Amino acid sequence: MADPPRSVKRKPAFSGPEAIVVGSVVFDRDYEMPGRVRLVDAPFIELDRPTGLAWRVHYRRVRPATEWEQRQLVAVGRLHRQRKKGRA
Repeated sequence: MADPPRSVKRKPAFSGPEAIVVGSVVFDRDYEMPGRVRLVDAPFIELDRPTGLAWRVHYRRVRPATEWEQRQLVAVGRLHRQRKKGRA
């Protein structure tokens, strides 16, 4: 089943920014990738990835990450560490 067009309004996954826990893994619908919450600055949250990428997003644009997306984030971190080790 295809995703609905962007013009379709989706119900936010979180009731508010206070429902988002620092350290949890969420999926950003705009970047289409998971990230770990490092700061909640209502209504925005800051996310980061093991590669060093960090960005801010409105809490309505994220949802809790699935198990597969959480494993994906761990795998990206592992790959990034291996590549950095090879450069040293």
